[in-house]
Amino acid sequence: MVLNIATAIDSLVELIKEKKKLTLEQASQELGLPENIINEWSNFLEEEGIIKITYKFTTPYLELKEKVEDSNEEESLKRRLDLAARKLDLILSKLKRYKIAHEYEINNIDDVKKLLKNKPKVINNDVVYAQKFTLEYKTKVLLVTIDKIKLITPDIIKSIEKKIEDIEDKRSLFEKNYNKLN
Repeated sequence: MVLNIATAIDSLVELIKEKKKLTLEQASQELGLPENIINEWSNFLEEEGIIKITYKFTTPYLELKEKVEDSNEEESLKRRLDLAARKLDLILSKLKRYKIAHEYEINNIDDVKKLLKNKPKVINNDVVYAQKFTLEYKTKVLLVTIDKIKLITPDIIKSIEKKIEDIEDKRSLFEKNYNKLN
């Protein structure tokens, strides 16, 4: 099972926002994760200035900082954008490993459209090559888009993350088709 760490940590922050104050044990139970993992994440979040850990006797409690500054939100958005770019780089590097013998030459998206215009009845090398080409193209376009972003907003980040999910879904389909050929 692939675990998206950023999302899991975000779920801890959301839980703390919802409950206002809770123990490590409560957070562990709510999220279904070991207490030592919650403790590590809590320490990281405290270092980042997102939450604070207070103690009553020997029991640690997790709370949001009274005032999370806008700069913290901006830093969080920058981290998410950086994570998105790294995911896209990883997708590209994985795609480059696939070598597909093909007859139809593809140089641009219009070539892909021409190939798929007749909607081949079977998945063949040319179709799988077209899938790979399209995935690489979309990934590169999104990377260029990320590089050009001047003002990062939560909506922009959500849009980029949604596009990455779509690319990952299509990559999964491509890999299934590729494996059918071999």
